[in-house]
Amino acid sequence: MFLKQRHMEGHPNADPEYGINTSTYDWSVRVFRQIKKLLKVRITLHGSPDIIDRGHIFLFNHFARFETFIPQYLMYEARKVYCCSVASAEFFEEEDSVLAGFLRDVGVIPNNYPRLLPWLAEQILLGRKVVIFPEGGMVKDRRVLDKRGRYSIYSRVSMDRRKHHTGAAVLAMGLEIFKMAVRRAEHQGQQERLTSWSEALGMESREALLAAAHQPTIVVPANITFYPIRINEHILSSAAELLSRGLSRRAAEEILIEGNILLRNTDMDIQFGHPIIASESWHHWETWLAKWVAPRIGTIDDVFAVTRKPANTKERLLAGRLRQRAQIVRNKYMREMYQAVTVNLSHLASTLILYRARRNRIEIDRAEFFRSLYLAIKYTQRLPHVHLHRSLQDPEEYRNLLEGEHSGLQELIDTAKASGLIEVHPDRYRLLPKLLHEHEFDEIRIENVISVYANEIEPISGITEAVKRALSVEKKLSALELANLQFDDEVRSWRWDSKHYAKHAPSLTSPAITAAASPRPFFLKARSSNGAGVILIHELLSSPAEMRDFGGRLADLGFHALGVRLKGHGTSPYDLKDRRWEDWLESLRRGYEIMKAYASHIYIVGTGIGGLLALQLASEQPERLAGIAAISPPFKFSASGPMAPLLRSPNILVRWMSRRNSRPFVERTPEYPQYAYREVPLRTLYELRRLIQELEESLADVQCPVLLAQADHDPILDPESARMIYKALSSKNRILRSVHADRHNMLAEDIGGIRDIVIRFLTRDAPAG
Repeated sequence: MFLKQRHMEGHPNADPEYGINTSTYDWSVRVFRQIKKLLKVRITLHGSPDIIDRGHIFLFNHFARFETFIPQYLMYEARKVYCCSVASAEFFEEEDSVLAGFLRDVGVIPNNYPRLLPWLAEQILLGRKVVIFPEGGMVKDRRVLDKRGRYSIYSRVSMDRRKHHTGAAVLAMGLEIFKMAVRRAEHQGQQERLTSWSEALGMESREALLAAAHQPTIVVPANITFYPIRINEHILSSAAELLSRGLSRRAAEEILIEGNILLRNTDMDIQFGHPIIASESWHHWETWLAKWVAPRIGTIDDVFAVTRKPANTKERLLAGRLRQRAQIVRNKYMREMYQAVTVNLSHLASTLILYRARRNRIEIDRAEFFRSLYLAIKYTQRLPHVHLHRSLQDPEEYRNLLEGEHSGLQELIDTAKASGLIEVHPDRYRLLPKLLHEHEFDEIRIENVISVYANEIEPISGITEAVKRALSVEKKLSALELANLQFDDEVRSWRWDSKHYAKHAPSLTSPAITAAASPRPFFLKARSSNGAGVILIHELLSSPAEMRDFGGRLADLGFHALGVRLKGHGTSPYDLKDRRWEDWLESLRRGYEIMKAYASHIYIVGTGIGGLLALQLASEQPERLAGIAAISPPFKFSASGPMAPLLRSPNILVRWMSRRNSRPFVERTPEYPQYAYREVPLRTLYELRRLIQELEESLADVQCPVLLAQADHDPILDPESARMIYKALSSKNRILRSVHADRHNMLAEDIGGIRDIVIRFLTRDAPAG
């Protein structure tokens, strides 16, 4: 049904056509939902949806035309709320046009509407949300700070920089004054006045009006960030073709940039900033002036008339203070809006490039650049209250920078090269003068995307300092400092995976993991080091938690003890389902690189699959490897084990995995449920078989000292499992121990004295090889 706006008596400019047609609104949401499926832009609304319930005026920055429709859609999807918004009057020039009618139906009002602020205030009182873009237009260069560090933007109308609009602040404070008048009328028992107001607003009752009046008016700043902003050689050549067809440079630029955002894989991250209460920090005499005006308010229009045409000295005083207060509130919400940028890898890379260019350091060694960027990421991660894109949260997205590779960064470099901003040489980059040139407002996104990225994060305190520190530290970073940063990546990787796969928890038949101890990786550094380090690798389906107690004992004995987390473990079975055995081995390799910074010689102790991975790494004969202890390595499985048919036959596994309707897990009862998953991904069993097959070809290359230990009544393994490995090894120094036990994972609870057996192996004076 069409909800026409009821107006208060005495509104000369009342227009009953403005309102929200819920049928049209709901229909438009359904249409956009279908269109979204066709687009390549990934829209993510971050933060708790509760803020939508509490907020009234929502402010967004503006970079692309189509984003003016996104916030309303997301807020409806999240909380089923209706939103009003403001649009340029040019869309309403033909009042009878289909477009103008549609916009009116979905709560859009022209920015030149005489009752703009009163109408928006009425909508908020009726329970709707208001969406405003306080920049007043697209900010293509993302430059929001002037040379003195004050907020301002370029205006196409004035051809100069100007302050941001204060309309949202004036709306919020005017609404607060009206609410004050309502509360005063309630306190004085003016029931007829309350009834008159509630009826004029179209509210159900006086109680509904009072409920709205007792809520503080809350402004919620938010930031929309796109990543990446793409331009390549094909796009640039298309731009020339578009221009040659008579399109204006402005239109061609918008088609190119925004078409790339919509039609190629692009992240659109929306972050809510800290909410602002409009009446917060009012001076007592400002409140007194507002209360003095309150009895003279007959309609909501009277509130906003005070700021335009004050009738007496007190109203003039109040109007002056409201204008000053509006500027204060405006500055608050603009700061919050720009602090809510979702910082990504291209932001940091661009800031690093421009920082060097402005200091005439135009030659950048490629390896130095990649390493500096890695350090900038690590220092940025430490900054409080900074929103990080997944390219800076998930180490899988950035850790290969240390190897001089990164596909996302390469895309930025290619764009900068195509735009004439840098020269690319095999081992270095050369920064070109164009990087520091001023560009026209409607060409900067094409001509200098580096500046656009750097401008976007300039308001965030600490980013530039993080980049400066990275550049100064890069050449003198010690191996220990780098190892600590890399271990931090391992912890962050666990956190990221845990968060990412938590969404699958409802589909599991039991909790993914109920660890009594944290499943995160650990690094226990010996107070009095003996120069050796031990890498501890947990069992399949388990986590580093099962090794931590033993790690503490090793640290007391002088060993640095590092408990690695095999990828897919300690998070969710759905995480493990997506991993290959090569991912597990890579986790061990990273742990080994970390330990090399601390230890002159390294041992690896692995239980179950951890032992297999240790042997596989040993076959590569890495430097400083002093020995391997493989406890219960699963090489051959018992015929009576709980999953024996699946483990013994890869063909059965393949058939199970090929069943589209079958569940990708089998349930199990773990030996140590406080550490391990209760559901086994079929894919994981298949990967275990693949690892065993690979190891069969590699065991002959293992030459370091090896301890193999297996329980004599292992419920999972064939009694000959460890002996088969023992026979295949080339190591001259190898030990096979049979432990009297009926558990597979002996190390977790020190069954059969297995920990002392391992410690004797680690502390012996064994010859290498």
